[in-house]
Amino acid sequence: MTDFCTEQIDAGTGIPIADLTDLRETRSQALAPDGGLIACISNRSGLPQIWFCDPDGGNMRQVSDLPERVDQIAFSPKSRDLLFTTDVGMDERFQLWLLPEASVRAYPLTSAPGVVHKWGAWKPCGTQVAWTANDRDSYLMDVMVMDLATRQIERVRKGTGFQEVLAWTPDGGSLILRDSTRGTADQDLLLLSLQTGEVRPFLPQVGRAMFRSVRLHKNGTGAFVLCDLGRDFHAVQWLDFAEQRVSVLASVEGHDIDAFALTPDHEAMALAVNQDGYTNLMLTGCSAVEPRQIALPFPGVASSLACAPDGDLLATLESPVQPPAIWRCNPAAGRWTRVTPPVPGKVDLRLLAMPQPARLASFDGTEVPYQVYPPRGEKPAAGWPVLFIVHGGPEMQWLPTFRPELQHYLSRGIMVIAPNVRGSTGYGRPYHQADDLGKRMDAVSDLLALARAVAARPDVDASRLGVMGQSYGGFMVLAALTTAPELWRTGVDIYGISNFTTLMETTGPWRRAMRAAEYGDPVRDADFLASISPVHALHKVTAPLLVVHCTDDPRVPPEQGEQVYSRLRGFGRPVEILRVQHEGHGFSRISSKTQAYAKVAAWLASTL
Repeated sequence: MTDFCTEQIDAGTGIPIADLTDLRETRSQALAPDGGLIACISNRSGLPQIWFCDPDGGNMRQVSDLPERVDQIAFSPKSRDLLFTTDVGMDERFQLWLLPEASVRAYPLTSAPGVVHKWGAWKPCGTQVAWTANDRDSYLMDVMVMDLATRQIERVRKGTGFQEVLAWTPDGGSLILRDSTRGTADQDLLLLSLQTGEVRPFLPQVGRAMFRSVRLHKNGTGAFVLCDLGRDFHAVQWLDFAEQRVSVLASVEGHDIDAFALTPDHEAMALAVNQDGYTNLMLTGCSAVEPRQIALPFPGVASSLACAPDGDLLATLESPVQPPAIWRCNPAAGRWTRVTPPVPGKVDLRLLAMPQPARLASFDGTEVPYQVYPPRGEKPAAGWPVLFIVHGGPEMQWLPTFRPELQHYLSRGIMVIAPNVRGSTGYGRPYHQADDLGKRMDAVSDLLALARAVAARPDVDASRLGVMGQSYGGFMVLAALTTAPELWRTGVDIYGISNFTTLMETTGPWRRAMRAAEYGDPVRDADFLASISPVHALHKVTAPLLVVHCTDDPRVPPEQGEQVYSRLRGFGRPVEILRVQHEGHGFSRISSKTQAYAKVAAWLASTL
């Protein structure tokens, strides 16, 4: 764990944003089947691209040099052929590419820029790949299979909603599909026979479930399924093919298992357990064996969990004070080695701050978890100014990951509060569903209850509260500013939802049915959607507001931000807008991050 540094920071400027965004990030590792090469995605060049490195660390080299980001990578199960996806301006209309035998020359497998190609899986023999695409109907995702030798594509199933390919069966004769037609919280696992076209349920299912991943046992007797079927929290469940029976294989009471990785012999597995956002890594047998904890090199979050052929663990590790990097662990010794070397920067990581977990009883007694990030410097006489940052989703969780912009605010003497209001994941299905449909504004009430409680702290200046959020978090910002305008000194809406009615008309058509399941049907629930849309109450806003929106956003289109900007200008309210060019639902380029975060930092300096 990084030691805390007592060096003073100039509260007038803090740690420069450009220095913080220049701390490069590496994540999403993929291991070649022979165990001799790691591919990963890194923004060391300024944009997420493919890099190769040796499994034991060092010798990191850039492979792709595309004008757009690389989003996903996956090695063939039989060779060093690497499949990857890329889009244009983060528009999520992904195209598939192939990098044969870890070479440096890539070939496109698809070339339809207006079509979403949702990557799926390699066939176990490595001769075919499967994915879903909306080329036939922009609202529906069909299942596609390509033979790599001939490049011939077959449409093997027409979709009825949003579906994804999770895996092939070991014999290569069927595909396992995740169908989210009824929403991401009410999914089906389906088995598609490629010979007959028959589709049937993959496992016995009663009630709603979220399925995160599926791994077939190497001996063909069953499948490991990470889901919350019949439970409040995600667990690894075992589907016995012979008996068609599902049983819990690994679970942790009161906590989600976010990811798991099987050892090469499929006799044991590593579990990434979510404990208030932090990863507790455990190793357990696939029978009744007491799990053993494996300490991370520092408190943080582990993702992209995988097992190497020699039994070592590979993971992307990060924390609020550590940019993401690839690490390797010998589980027997519990010894971690960093695989991807850091890029020298200007920031002493010991100057960065770790959060402190806390909980608050909300208006109805529901406990709301949140993180408190302590500011640097000497406390002002009137107390610290506070910035509340609300995550998106809402089916997400604020995690203790690396956030360069947040560390800048802390270095400027701003306390940061990051809540997981009801509707967040990571705290069980009842909490996740506690804001669904007609209960939407209860999450806003959580935020307001938290703001009032924090404002009452003796070390806080109650007259200097700000609220910021991205995506659904942007809706929370606008709802807070219009519901309790007297609380807030300033606001920052980053590609947020302002009008649910027009959102359902303009968001990517392949996402509409899923969003309707979460927010409400645009026809049946039209009156309700209008009633919760902050755009109709913007006349109540008194605090100055900064709107940040990206021009190519496929999820929350720019019209959402433009409505807020134009209406507030019409009301004569203090409002500014930053339109970030050639980015989507987020910032892929370091230059874009620096531009946006610098604007937000300047806004907070002048208004908070």
